[in-house]
Amino acid sequence: MKKQELAKDIIHYRFDPRPGKIFDTSATAILNGKKAILIDTGYESQTPLLLEDLAKNDIEVEAVILTHFHDDHMEGLKLLPGIPIYGSGHYQEILDLWIAKEDHSYFLPSVIINEPFLLSYGDHHLTLTPHPGHSACGTLISINNQFLHVGDEIIFTADGVPLLPIVDDITKDAKVHLESLNKLRDYGKFTIIPSHGPVFDGKDLINDIENRCAYLKALLNSNKVISFEDATKNCTYNFVNNGWHEGNCR
Repeated sequence: MKKQELAKDIIHYRFDPRPGKIFDTSATAILNGKKAILIDTGYESQTPLLLEDLAKNDIEVEAVILTHFHDDHMEGLKLLPGIPIYGSGHYQEILDLWIAKEDHSYFLPSVIINEPFLLSYGDHHLTLTPHPGHSACGTLISINNQFLHVGDEIIFTADGVPLLPIVDDITKDAKVHLESLNKLRDYGKFTIIPSHGPVFDGKDLINDIENRCAYLKALLNSNKVISFEDATKNCTYNFVNNGWHEGNCR
C-alpha cells in the first residue's frame, strides 16, 4: 500500500494490484480530528491496511462516499457494518447486475445522491455530483474546490499508463461515457484523484479526455466490429490493454 498526504487532513491510499490485474485500487480519507470519511474502500482484503493505518492515530471512520457500486470500490464496507453510506440513487440496478443478492445489505446507501449534494466536514467542503458514465451509479466528489475524486471514467495502470474505457453496450454505454468525459473538462484546474492510478495535475486532463473520446467515437461511428488499431488511430495515447477492446466490441 502507498500512502500520500495530498493536503492537510486529506490522505490518499493506493493498494497494490491484485494478482492478474494491471491496475491498482484506492481510497481517500478526509479527516476531521479523530474522525474520517472515506471515498471508496478498495476490496475487502485491502481495507484492513487502511483501517490499521488510521487506527495508529486513533482515527475512526464514520462514513463512506462511493464513486460507484462496483466491488473494487466498496467491498471493504463488509468490515464497516452499519456505517452511513453516500451513493447514487441508481445503486440497485448495479447491485442486481454485479453483486450477490445476499451481500446487498452491506452496500445500501443511507444518503442518496440524485442531484449535487454539498457536504461540510470539519474544515472541508465536498460536492457530490451524480455522474453516470462508466456506470449508471457514478458520483464525482470535489474536495475544497481543489481536488476531484473520479471513478472509472478515467483509468490508469499503477504506473500511470492510460487504459481503455470499458463499455458493455457500444450503442448505449459509449455515448453516455462520452458525455461523462466531456463534463470532466470543467475540472482542468483541479488535482485529479483517479480511482485507479496515480494522482495527477488537471492540466493533463484535457489530453486524456481527448484520447478516450477519440476511441469511443471510433466505436460509435463504425458500422462493423472495428479493430483495435483502427479504433485508436486518432489517439496519441498508447493504450496498453488492447484485450479490453475485444470485450467492448462483443
